[in-house]
Amino acid sequence: MLPLLACCSGVYIGLHFSVLALLPFLVLGTGAFIISSCASGHGFFESASTMLVPVILVQVGYMLGLTARAAYGRVLARLNIGQPKRV
Repeated sequence: MLPLLACCSGVYIGLHFSVLALLPFLVLGTGAFIISSCASGHGFFESASTMLVPVILVQVGYMLGLTARAAYGRVLARLNIGQPKRV
């Protein structure tokens, strides 16, 4: 479930934000995961190795979101064409 959530959040960040939003998301997410793993009794290196897959998937999702940004804009523009513009 965590890899799917990580990839979807990366796609969302790629569609709506720039690369500067990706860095704080990765730092805060990784820090929170490592702190919670250490608090539950796992070692630091075990926690860090477990966190590598979601960090990579967030970056992959971000790249997917960047490549889909143009198509996403066209779909939104097409959906807004048929709506009446009344005040």
